[in-house]
Amino acid sequence: MVVALDRERTDLTPPRPRTAPVVRAAVAVDRVLGHVDRVALALCCVLLVGISADVLVAVFFRYVLNSSLMWAEEVARYGTVWLVFLGLSCAHRRGEHVSVQSLLRRLPRVGVPTARVVTELTTTVVCAVVAYLGWEMTMTNFERGQVSPALGMPISWVYLSIPVGFALMAAQSLVRAVLPAQQKSSPEELD
Repeated sequence: MVVALDRERTDLTPPRPRTAPVVRAAVAVDRVLGHVDRVALALCCVLLVGISADVLVAVFFRYVLNSSLMWAEEVARYGTVWLVFLGLSCAHRRGEHVSVQSLLRRLPRVGVPTARVVTELTTTVVCAVVAYLGWEMTMTNFERGQVSPALGMPISWVYLSIPVGFALMAAQSLVRAVLPAQQKSSPEELD
């Protein structure tokens, strides 16, 4: 009888377990967020180089040519704002934010994954609230038409970095809560 079953089955690999739709959706979102993260990281690199060049040119003009560039400080400031909020999501995806591990050290090993999920869900809620409030603030600034003094550009484009950065971080936290196996859980991390 075993031989008959083996003849019917040409594939000897064990059947793959079915994954929950939520996990499949989280994996798909994680793939998309991976692409978004690469773009955000490239933008962060471009912004860092641009900010550095802007500051160097501003220093050269001010101290060598004795003539200030009015727009240089605003370009550096607004570029730094975007760099921070895009970098926020990039750092979160890689688990590179500062964290306090003292509570995790005291939990039994079985409690650590639960604590991580609770932490990620809390992070998701906080980031979603900040993204929402940032969006409201950005839309208010678009309606008011506030512009920057030197560049004359709508200041709303700078404010837009807040909801973008926090929305990306909220999405990544939610994915990390559903797919906690991708997080680091080595003993070295807890020491």
